[in-house]
Amino acid sequence: MHIISSLLVGLAANLDNFGVGISYGTQKIRIPFLSNFFIAILSGLVTLLAVFTGHFLSNFIAIANTLGACLIIIIGIWVAVHKTTIDHTLPAAIPAMKTYSISIKPLSTIVKITKNPSLADMDANGFISTKEAVALGLTLSFNCIATGVGAGLTGLAPLPLAISVCLFSMLSISLGYWTGWKTASNHFERYSQTLSGALLILIGIYELLN
Repeated sequence: MHIISSLLVGLAANLDNFGVGISYGTQKIRIPFLSNFFIAILSGLVTLLAVFTGHFLSNFIAIANTLGACLIIIIGIWVAVHKTTIDHTLPAAIPAMKTYSISIKPLSTIVKITKNPSLADMDANGFISTKEAVALGLTLSFNCIATGVGAGLTGLAPLPLAISVCLFSMLSISLGYWTGWKTASNHFERYSQTLSGALLILIGIYELLN
């Protein structure tokens, strides 16, 4: 049953990526396969480290499974109620270059992308390069850190969960982009976070009962 939990966690952790993909699709910001692949690999690696961390901590915590399940539920509640404000106006090239002119502050860049994913297109050319995909991938992988630690505390295997996150990351961004491109509507984006949070809550309750 842990395999099913791994698949569901991978899906839940990436439903937000579906919303990001829709945002890019409506703005016609292209995400080529290689860039999408880099984003997925980063998410998978972050998840792998987070789950290993959870496994390590479980050796010192008597109620690790219960704590991990509760952590996943709390994350689910936060994801469901937290709304990210996304500006759907494609930034002009010069302002975007000024925004990212301070290369010694990568954390500031990631924070800006967290608030507005379209800023990952740093040169505003309507194309997410492999370099820009690294910043975007780090931003999107934040969702996997706490969830991965919680999953590790409940005893989920690191590798299957990391692979699940990696595969669902590629799939969700691609489907989201296609949906946004074809419909030119962000209607589905409004519900991606709520669905992601609800699924995490259900996974947490399932792990808590088992």
